[in-house]
Amino acid sequence: MMNSDIRKMMNFIDESYPLKTLHILNGYCMLEAFHKQKLMNEKATYVPFNEAMCWGETEEKIFSSEFVKKRSRSLKSTSKEYREIVIEPLKPLFEGGFDVVVLWFGDDMFCQMNLITVLTYLDQIDFKGDVLFCMLQEQKEEMLFGALEIDVKGYNHIYKTILCRKEKFYGEMLPVNYQAMNLYLGYKEEKSDIIRYIKNNINKESLLEELLKLFPQYGLGDLQYQWMIEELKKNY
Repeated sequence: MMNSDIRKMMNFIDESYPLKTLHILNGYCMLEAFHKQKLMNEKATYVPFNEAMCWGETEEKIFSSEFVKKRSRSLKSTSKEYREIVIEPLKPLFEGGFDVVVLWFGDDMFCQMNLITVLTYLDQIDFKGDVLFCMLQEQKEEMLFGALEIDVKGYNHIYKTILCRKEKFYGEMLPVNYQAMNLYLGYKEEKSDIIRYIKNNINKESLLEELLKLFPQYGLGDLQYQWMIEELKKNY
């Protein structure tokens, strides 16, 4: 069902925006899935955003040297590895020349923090083209039909408030952004469902597998959960 919806959306975008288009997908796995299922338009360009912005510290100026330094440290990587995994695949975005940018992101916390980051980058470079958001509801294996046109102006302030200062933003933004923000600002707190579950099952062999199944709304991967488990075990 989702593949059929994605194909319809691609056709709609091609017909409504017959211009030079860049599709940014939430991660390499999504890019591979699009390629495998033959969902791509040969005339368009597709790149993955291989990040996990919901984890660790960040920097106000996105993709700056300080940003790379902080993000690679947060993801327990090196700046060289980070550039190879995250920056290099985004080269078409940096080179510019696109009239339309289409963002394919899910509705969970992980995807939404990535989405906010990409929207902020477009705000920071003063992108003048059309920006469309296609939301995948991966928990339901459905797609919210319709490409939502987004005004990127103001996302710089949203990003700085939520991801840089770790504070709640009270201005206008997408409802799905609000939901993800609340999850993001609370998931590492002592009272969060995730932390309490880990503490109550800290020595369980199947803990990692259970976390992935029980909390899909967060969209966290095995690495993030493993780091959380390791951190809590230090103080257990």
